[in-house]
Amino acid sequence: MVHSTTANGPVYLLAWERSPDGAWEADIAWIEVHEEGRQGRTARVAADDITKIEGQDYSDVPRRSG
Repeated sequence: MVHSTTANGPVYLLAWERSPDGAWEADIAWIEVHEEGRQGRTARVAADDITKIEGQDYSDVPRRSG
């Protein structure tokens, strides 16, 4: 789990992916809960959108070259 500015809260960090220009991006997923139900969301965001959450272990997060 990490914090994402895009999702405005905690998200699952699925993988780090290197973009064609060499920058790192994060593949993330989260659940939005609304009065009418739940919706799963995914996104690829810039690395600076992500903030680590204390106590989390990120050593097993895959790193891919795009």
